Parts: sequence; structure tokens; C-alpha cells
Amino acid sequence: MANMVFDLQSIKSHSEEENQIGPEKRKETKGLIRNRLICCFLVVSLIPILLIGFLAYNNSRSAIMKKITQYSQAELVQTVANIQSKLAEFENTSVRLFINKGFNSTLALLARAQDQNQLLLAKREVESYFKEHMISNQDIFGFMFICDPDLERSVVITKDYHDDFMQLIKSFKEHNGYRNISAAGGGIVWSSAIKINRSHFVLLGRQIKDMTDGESLGVLAIIVDEEKIDQLINLNIYNRLYISLAETEKYSLVINNDGEIVSTPFKEDIGKNFSSIIKETKPLDEIFSLVSDRDYGSEINQGSFITEVHDRQTLVTFKTIGSKVGIGGKSGWHLLSLAPTAYLYADARKFGITTLFLGLICAVIAVIGSLYVSSIINKHLK
Repeated sequence: MANMVFDLQSIKSHSEEENQIGPEKRKETKGLIRNRLICCFLVVSLIPILLIGFLAYNNSRSAIMKKITQYSQAELVQTVANIQSKLAEFENTSVRLFINKGFNSTLALLARAQDQNQLLLAKREVESYFKEHMISNQDIFGFMFICDPDLERSVVITKDYHDDFMQLIKSFKEHNGYRNISAAGGGIVWSSAIKINRSHFVLLGRQIKDMTDGESLGVLAIIVDEEKIDQLINLNIYNRLYISLAETEKYSLVINNDGEIVSTPFKEDIGKNFSSIIKETKPLDEIFSLVSDRDYGSEINQGSFITEVHDRQTLVTFKTIGSKVGIGGKSGWHLLSLAPTAYLYADARKFGITTLFLGLICAVIAVIGSLYVSSIINKHLK
């Protein structure tokens, strides 16, 4: 009897345990099914979108960089052609004065005049030559004839800053431009940028010799406002109605064979070495070699690379500026175009953000769908 009571109690206890464990297992099973459904829906919906988006984003970046590089090179070719044409105007003016026998004899009289009247007459004649060419070419800011060795006989005609340029003559022999002009032996030489007052100027200089005896008379220099060059190389900036350099992304600058910045929209950088703003300069090393008879359209004189400029990843495209007067390359200048990659990839980045946004929407839909399916399954498990 006691045994029967014990068996009944055991069966009852076992039945109660089953009733207690059953719902917990069912709840656990339902949760497992729900989680697996959510994971499956997310994998099926997100992986294809993210994979396609990732591949499309990377391919678009590569395609954009390739197209931008090609476009930048083509743009540089046209810009260099514009600069060459403008430099040729100044160089042709220098050539016309250089071969003008009347101008040469007037300079000889200026340098060797024995009395004051002859000196004043010679100065007025030289000034008239200068004024004539300034009228015919409005982009010429002025002329200087630096009489060597008597600097007091020098002549300066400018649109402005006359006294500052007269002061420059006294110290010009210490400038590297004078040494380069002397070394060129009558050839055309473009100087690095010279700051006068708040403006910057470049000089096209050449040594002038007496046609009769070959003696040096001094240095003839054409003064060009740096702004004229800047406006040529940055038409995309200055053609805009409202100019804000703070918002300028893509711009160009000119450097010389010494690596000095000759022209740029950011005037505080003029005169600095370009390595102060560009981190990697090695790709530009080969273009600094001075070879007078090289082909300025060859691959060695143009190219592109990515580096940091002012701590921003930037695409740098470059091309040497030759000369249309005589043998090329007298300017010794090189054009660099700088475009931050963030600016170039802006459209690709929008595409990436759009893809991510679509992925998030698909994820929400996948979660809602998996919850709906799991609720239907739960109803059948009850």
C-alpha cells in the first residue's frame, strides 16, 4: 500500500516537472527560430547590397581618379599653351628692343654720356621706347634698365611703385635673378617673384651689350605683375562672380627650377619652397634638370601623383612650361595643379552614403519581416 502511494506521488511529480519544463523549452525554441530568421533575412538582404555597393564604390573611385587625371592633364596642356602665348608676348618685346640698333645706341649714349644734357636726352629717349611698348602691351607693368656699373644712370618706367623699383635697382645685384641674367650671357631669364610693397612681380631680364664693341651696358628688365600669371593659371577661380579663397578646393601654382613658388592664389606662399606645402616632392625631381634642347611635350615633363598638401590628400598633376621664343624652357617654370581627393571623390562618397542608407532600410525591413514570419511560426507551435 505504501508502495502504491509512493508511485502515484512520483508520477504526479514527474507530470508537474514536464508541465514546468515544456513551456520553457518551447519559449527557448521560439527565440532560437526568431533569431535564426532575423540572421537569415539580414544575410540574404544585406550582403548582396553591401557587396555590390562596395565594388561599385571602389570602381567608381578608380574610374573618377583616372578620368580626373586625364582631364587635368588636358587642362594643363591648354593652360600651359595660354601661359606660353603670354610669356611669348613679353619675350618678343624683349627681342625687339634687343635687336633695335637705335635703342642700343641710345643705351650706349646713356651709359657713356659726358655731360648732363646728353645724359638727360638719352634718358628721355630710353623712356620713350619703354612707354611705346607699354602702350602696345597693356600687360607690361613697367621697364627697368639697370646701368652697369653706374646705377645712377638707370631708367625706370612703371605704372606704380616707381620709387620702390628705383630702390630695388640698388640691391638688385644681390638678387639671384641678376646672377642668372649675367650667367645667361644675353639670353632671356625669368626671375623668381619679387615683393614690392604688397604686390609681387617677376622680371624678364637679359644682358645688353654695345653692338659696336661688345661691351656690357647693363641689364634690360621687363616687369610683369604676378597677378597676370595667376589669372591665367586659375581661370576657374577668377571667372566666378564671387571669389572666396577659403572655399577654393582646386587651384594651380607655378614653381621655378629652384623649387620656389612664383605664382599662386595664396600670396603668402609666394617665394617659399614648394616642399613647404607639398609633402612628397620626389616625383618632380626629374623636371628640374636644365636641358635646353629637350622635348617639352615628352612624358618626362608631365605626370601626376598623390601626396599630402597642407595635410590633405591631394592629386598633383604637373607639366613643364616651355617657351615659344627660340629654344624652349627659358622660363624654367613648371605648372602644378592641386586637387584634394576629398573634392574629387565627393560624388563617389555620396553614392557610398546612399548605398549605406539603402542597406539600413533593407536591414529594418529584414528584421520586421523575420519577426512577422517568426510570429506565424509561433502560432503553429502552440
